[in-house]
Amino acid sequence: MRSPQSNDARLSRRGVLGLIGAAGAALATGCQVDTGSGTSSGSGGASKGSNPKAIRFPDLKGKLPTGDVTFRWVDSGDLKSVWERSVLDAFTAKHANVRTQYDGNGWDNVNQVVPLGIRNKSAPDVFALPQDVPPQVAINEGWVRPIDDLIPDFDTWRSRFGSDVLVPGVSIFNDRVYSWPIASNRRLERMSIFDTAVMRAAGYDDPGKQIRTWDDLTVALTKVRKTGKVGLMAGGDGLGGIVGYLALTAGWTALPANGMDLRTGQYAYTADEFMAAYELFDKLVTDKLVVSGFVTMLEKDARAQMTAGKSGMIFNGPWDIPAWKKAAPQWKYDIASLPSQDGKPFLVPFLEGSNSSWVYAHTKIPTVVGQILSYMGSPEGQKMMVILSEGNLRSLQPEANKAADQPGLLDPKAKAAVALANAGMHVAPRPELRNPDVAKVNIALKVVTPNLTDVLQGLLTGQLSDPRKQFASLQSKLDAALDTAIATAKKKGSTVTRDDYAFGNWDPAKDYTGDDYKALK
Repeated sequence: MRSPQSNDARLSRRGVLGLIGAAGAALATGCQVDTGSGTSSGSGGASKGSNPKAIRFPDLKGKLPTGDVTFRWVDSGDLKSVWERSVLDAFTAKHANVRTQYDGNGWDNVNQVVPLGIRNKSAPDVFALPQDVPPQVAINEGWVRPIDDLIPDFDTWRSRFGSDVLVPGVSIFNDRVYSWPIASNRRLERMSIFDTAVMRAAGYDDPGKQIRTWDDLTVALTKVRKTGKVGLMAGGDGLGGIVGYLALTAGWTALPANGMDLRTGQYAYTADEFMAAYELFDKLVTDKLVVSGFVTMLEKDARAQMTAGKSGMIFNGPWDIPAWKKAAPQWKYDIASLPSQDGKPFLVPFLEGSNSSWVYAHTKIPTVVGQILSYMGSPEGQKMMVILSEGNLRSLQPEANKAADQPGLLDPKAKAAVALANAGMHVAPRPELRNPDVAKVNIALKVVTPNLTDVLQGLLTGQLSDPRKQFASLQSKLDAALDTAIATAKKKGSTVTRDDYAFGNWDPAKDYTGDDYKALK
């Protein structure tokens, strides 16, 4: 039996190619992690980079408003923005009385607009949470509402996502589903990206194969520097990610996002592998192989400078691919995995799901919200996400990725980045799936400051000294924060202990599965 989502959601190959072409301008700025292109769309016409005819919105259950209303969506922009705008425009094309407005002007905008809207009781209907507002805070403060009673035929919709996607303490709180991740996290946030011409001038015709070890990296950046170019481009706000990923190439098995080694349930910033990665980067800085002023430079600006042909390489992710394709289509570059300490392949553990959206607790048009989210999470909606991002976003639904992989629709470099990710990335275990009470701990958990990036900036500028001592201090604060949250949650009935964070049967070389959870003692 065909899904109701597929009845009207048809799209010709010509329509797809036309939409991808129209979307180019938006992708020029939209793919940046912390910046996006803001547009509004409504009954007056489609937003820039969108085509309301490209997606035919299906008929869904629910009584929609009959008068004129406006639906608002605010997030960071980036890769998902073209798809999100197109979905909203398609909804307006089908329901002309519902004007849709999309604002994707970066994280700074989210951090300002959302709290202001909450205070004024005029928040967007759907929004990304500000970077300094954990989900548990938004829920406790009454900012957001569950989505499980908004989306038509929710059980079917939910079943399309794996059991490790919608989990307690991440998307589920108090047994209610509050959010859902739009795309897969199986993507390398740090790859080696080389300026082809600059590297060739330094003697590297195939840098991805020639630069395999940390020693190779140091030699290569030194040669680039001797040609009068910058060796490594970097932004200070990304130091935690850079050093964390370098640590993974040395065999570190912690999650790069938070530094916890899920084999032991302990934070691991004092591990030898992490210390070695820090020492490598510190040496690159000392040897003037990293761009001058990197600490105060934002990553988005570092990315923009790469196309000027003045730097050898950058450690960054696949979101750069569509931006560079539009902003500098003639610029040639190569991508590869990061060099590892010994030149051998390395593993990257990750937790599935990214780009979560949240629904305003006091939205006046819940049926509109539910229908839009319903389509976005459908096989057709997910397929269109992959197509409109040209393969730079991957769906959590395998069938959607397969359906989108048609000749001429996906960017070859995006497909190469996906192949690199598939080779070394594996799903890590989630404490929330072992003990649902971890959700209560997450609600009580306080953010630790200074964070890893703050500490790294202090060390690399000389404001802090004794790296091992600083990392030990950070690790101690993280441990204390988690222990305090566990104790607080226990007073409210939680059964969580630190043992729930230790997975002795985890093999980082494999995806952690439901059978692995069952095998835990």
